[in-house]
Amino acid sequence: MQSDSLQQFVEDAQEGWSGLNSDTVTRLTQALERLVANCGTEAWCRKIHEEKPETVELYRDEKWGFVLLAHTERKGLYRPPHDHGCGWVFYILQHGKNRIGTYRLVTDRQGHSSLVTRGDSTKHPGECSVYLPGDIHDTECMSDYIVQFRLTSSDFAKEKAEGRMTVFSSFRR
Repeated sequence: MQSDSLQQFVEDAQEGWSGLNSDTVTRLTQALERLVANCGTEAWCRKIHEEKPETVELYRDEKWGFVLLAHTERKGLYRPPHDHGCGWVFYILQHGKNRIGTYRLVTDRQGHSSLVTRGDSTKHPGECSVYLPGDIHDTECMSDYIVQFRLTSSDFAKEKAEGRMTVFSSFRR
């Protein structure tokens, strides 16, 4: 393993993984908060800040299927509203400021569907957000750059390839 904080996170996540339920959400949120609080001086985290790679896979669990990724985004990068299919995800900022909007797909009496905002919030380092299956959200990087850890319940490339993820690319904020 690459570091003490990352190793501790993996152990906490493996121990706390019991499928999608409130206990898992609470345990993994706390584990991610500890990771973010403790990783800043470690070589692997400093390397992410220096190189600013778009995505780095930090850990993939063969038993439970969860994946921990680090993402770096530049100011102004906007990701349109999307869901994660049958998967669920935790986002936690390690550095920077990010705006996250949430939405609901609503169908009116005439059968026309549209996205309706639930509002947005600005996220700062150490703040964790959880998105369950069917939750729709968009993101926008508000600082020079962000480093964000993303813990996914499964490999989202498979969700996307199998057509379960929806991206509302025609939506304009």
